[in-house]
Amino acid sequence: MWIRAIKNRLIWLTLLVLMTIGFNVLMSFPEWIEDNYSRTFYPIFSYLPKFLFSWIPFSVGDLFYAGIVVFLLVLLWKGIAGLFKKQFSESLKAFLTLLVGLLGIYAFFNISWGLNYYRIPVSKQMGIAVDTVRLEDHLTVLEAHIETANLLRSGLDWRNQDRSKINKDIEGLMQEDVVFPMLSHSQVKIKNPLFNSFASYMGVSGYFNPFTHEAHINGAMPMAGYPFTVSHELAHQMGIGFEDECNFIAFVKLKDHQNSFYSYAAYYESVRYLLNSLYLVDKGLFEQYKERLSEKVLADLKEEQEYWKRYTGWISDFSGLFYDQYLKHNNQAEGMARYGMVSRLIINYSVGDLNR
Repeated sequence: MWIRAIKNRLIWLTLLVLMTIGFNVLMSFPEWIEDNYSRTFYPIFSYLPKFLFSWIPFSVGDLFYAGIVVFLLVLLWKGIAGLFKKQFSESLKAFLTLLVGLLGIYAFFNISWGLNYYRIPVSKQMGIAVDTVRLEDHLTVLEAHIETANLLRSGLDWRNQDRSKINKDIEGLMQEDVVFPMLSHSQVKIKNPLFNSFASYMGVSGYFNPFTHEAHINGAMPMAGYPFTVSHELAHQMGIGFEDECNFIAFVKLKDHQNSFYSYAAYYESVRYLLNSLYLVDKGLFEQYKERLSEKVLADLKEEQEYWKRYTGWISDFSGLFYDQYLKHNNQAEGMARYGMVSRLIINYSVGDLNR
């Protein structure tokens, strides 16, 4: 009986190894992925998790993650325990099941959503140059965005803002699209995590589950960047993998919104990223331009900094390290720094706007 069990696991392991090789071959053909996966298969496949999970008011994906961790740990424990007890056949079955489970998760990840990491970049599809950014352009765009952010913030009071309404508004906004034809519209829906406080301790304002296709927003995060984060996570749900591109889509979608709060969120995040990029180039210029921010904008930045500082610890450090490696293994060699690379897209896109 145990020989048959081992044989079955080896067959599955072989099939999954071949699938893994196949996925890695496909990753070298972004045009094929763009046409056949991201724009054809993914929008159709997305209806399945939408049908299964979107109507459920809580995050199924959070439970899925917890179940997967428990499942893998149990198999690892059984494998190690079998070695100590000299039950080698049971140990072998446990370790083979563990390998099959890991490769199965990887295969489903790529089928469900993961190949979107290897599609043609949004910048290339829109003809936005990102190879070089002139400091002159950087400062011109930053100055314009600081002025806009200051002006928008002067008349805002979001003490009575309803986050549920914001979610619905941004969902509707993301559905209305003429700028980004590469986005899938099969499912555009945001959810909250099971526990907002745990998400805060993890150091995340939002995240997307590639297995259940649920986009999540941390409902306890500071309000200034809330609409931007909702839009960012929905961009993932709509088939965009790169973090800087999701940021860019959020900026473009929100910047001209008739609701000044949503527009402010776009310019607030743009200023934050542009200042951070400038800091890496010239700290003196960074200080000069930071001084141009109004007291209210500076207060928003301070509130956000203090909020995340309260949750900083080993959990957020581990989460950041894990996600950094995750991004590096999914076609984003820059890791977490990829978020900040949105400045290249914003600058070159905005220079075109300013010149028109």
